[in-house]
Amino acid sequence: MNTFKKQLDELSDFALEISGIKNDYNADDMANATLVFFEVFCSLMHDKHNDKLTQKQMEALALEAGKSIHQTILLFTGLDMKDVF
Repeated sequence: MNTFKKQLDELSDFALEISGIKNDYNADDMANATLVFFEVFCSLMHDKHNDKLTQKQMEALALEAGKSIHQTILLFTGLDMKDVF
């Protein structure tokens, strides 16, 4: 079940329309985008690893993924998502 598919399609179409235009986003916008990304990311990660890993291993994998995404955002934007949430 993909409850956000229609909204994701609409959002991606809009993002393509405005690509190349400098937009003014803030930390809250990054947090919102990250939450949507991480929801999709974790769902796909679950699909790939669910039959191979225990629930505890899946949780550890998701935690490491979250840490990696946090570090990437911090490195390239200077935003510490811990300050936003």
